[in-house]
Amino acid sequence: MAIFPGWKAPDFMTETGIGPIRFHTWGHGCWRIVLTHPGDYSMHSLRAGLRWARTRAQPVRLLGLAPMTPALLAGVIPLPSTRAAAEVPDFPIVHDETGHIAALWRGVTVDVGPGGGDMEEHAAFIVDPGNTVRSTLIHPVATERDFTDIIRVAHGLGAGCPPLKQTPRAA
Repeated sequence: MAIFPGWKAPDFMTETGIGPIRFHTWGHGCWRIVLTHPGDYSMHSLRAGLRWARTRAQPVRLLGLAPMTPALLAGVIPLPSTRAAAEVPDFPIVHDETGHIAALWRGVTVDVGPGGGDMEEHAAFIVDPGNTVRSTLIHPVATERDFTDIIRVAHGLGAGCPPLKQTPRAA
């Protein structure tokens, strides 16, 4: 099932390169950006994204999924490199050998017409501190993607900014 903005982010518990996480508690009080295919991004871009995330007034956490679909496991589709993502410190990567977590975090599948089948979607999800998906950015399979578009959308949503304080009304 696809995930849309305004929906509650799927919760899961798994091992990552930095230890076990449960998504909703791992990101409690933080904005989170989930990349379904972190290997699409260059190491330079991921490091720039992590630097941006660390400098926010309110924390922003990045999470990468390394989905292992049956076709990938069978060697039919080459596995995109996640080496760059794995070399970025404090960027947990979920190695989803069963495909269960990837099935939870799907974007919209694009039907490319008769005889074309479905296009595999690669996505970035921006999740607010209350575990609500605020934005979904979907892109085609590519390498050397730039994190800049994600940062622009996150800024537009107020990610990493302190929440606005309610001003008292004059009596």
